[in-house]
Amino acid sequence: MFLLRKLKDESGSAVLEFVALALPLFVPVIIFLSSFATASNDEFIVRTLARETVRAYILSKNDLTATVNARNTMQTGARELGLDPKRIDDLHFAIDCAGIFCISPDNKVEVTITLKSKDGKRVSSATARETVSPWV
Repeated sequence: MFLLRKLKDESGSAVLEFVALALPLFVPVIIFLSSFATASNDEFIVRTLARETVRAYILSKNDLTATVNARNTMQTGARELGLDPKRIDDLHFAIDCAGIFCISPDNKVEVTITLKSKDGKRVSSATARETVSPWV
């Protein structure tokens, strides 16, 4: 009789229902939000690095020093933005310009930076364009 009365008693059943039903539904949401935050951070990093790298490139004296300055700016910026040192090696950049010599008056320079995600399944990419000063 006592056992039957205890089984019919519904006190505490709301907590049990929450744990049994609602909690498993929150797990995928938390996983999605975590993945989205990581992807957003990677996108922010590559956009910022592309912008700063192209600025360092066009402010250089010649093409040789421009490439060195761009690479140094990209790596230093990645460290400052908190990118893991292992992932800094995954950063790649490509430079494109209209003329034979990129550092020439009024030339348009484009820098594209790519970064693989930690799991290697996604690639974040950003491109920034600047024009070299006409008084170079």
